[in-house]
Amino acid sequence: MLFNIFIYVKKRKISWYREEYGYSQMEVAKILSVTQQSVSSWETGRTIPKTYQMKQLAIMLGVEMEELFYDVFNISEEEKKNVL
Repeated sequence: MLFNIFIYVKKRKISWYREEYGYSQMEVAKILSVTQQSVSSWETGRTIPKTYQMKQLAIMLGVEMEELFYDVFNISEEEKKNVL
């Protein structure tokens, strides 16, 4: 259950900021030199971007990396146990 909440929160942040700035998944993919499927995977929580991609995405969306990926950086020990 916690894993599903983690995915939902992460998805909402990436897609919310992307949509706020008016980017499509395809536009983000092109700017970051990744596939549209990669962007979709980040937004659904199946995968997370590499560190350098996180930085690029944060700059592109005008938000601090720590804000955009807060849930990735601040997962609790209890959540880690439930995810792993």
